[in-house]
Amino acid sequence: MTKLAGALLLIASTAGAQNMVATDGMPRERTPREVDGRLGMLIGGSDVGDADGFAVGISGGLGYRVGDLTLRGLVDYYRVGDSAGEMSDRKGRGTRLGGALRYSFANTGFESKMNVDFWGELGAGYEHVAWRHGGVLDRPSGELAFGLDIGRRGEANARGDRKKIGYFMAFRSFVAQAPEMAGATATCSGPCSEATKPPRTDVSMFFELGVHWGR
Repeated sequence: MTKLAGALLLIASTAGAQNMVATDGMPRERTPREVDGRLGMLIGGSDVGDADGFAVGISGGLGYRVGDLTLRGLVDYYRVGDSAGEMSDRKGRGTRLGGALRYSFANTGFESKMNVDFWGELGAGYEHVAWRHGGVLDRPSGELAFGLDIGRRGEANARGDRKKIGYFMAFRSFVAQAPEMAGATATCSGPCSEATKPPRTDVSMFFELGVHWGR
């Protein structure tokens, strides 16, 4: 009886050791990582105080993705000022440098040849506005964006990296504090229940369309 118990104990310990080796020997799944570059065009409206009008521009970005999170550096260059045909003729250019954290809400996965990715993004940056006839405005701004990537991935190399290329479209908004308007008083510029000063929140909104690539 003692010998039988000893044999069973030996078999159990050997099986446990084999399971441990098998478990330890399993290759761990690698967290997908990739570098992401973008170049796009901006179409929308810029808002700087009471100078708000149609705007176009260009955008660029470089990011590093780990799983569903991407840390990105951004640069945007766009028109600011009044729209054509308005009585005022204030025109200038805005340059914005910033950073953002992007999260992928849904995607086809890194193993799929088809690359479809729906994402959202929050960021912060610094905006420099230069008016054509003189004067500059520097201010911090926040960013909120949602977008969709569509593209393809190539075959994996020896390291498991895969090249990608495709198109993207996004809706982006920049939120910043408007400059204080000299001599502004509480008023009703339309039907209202209470007179107030002009709001000091600028919201510039753009539709962005471009190409993305990376590996």
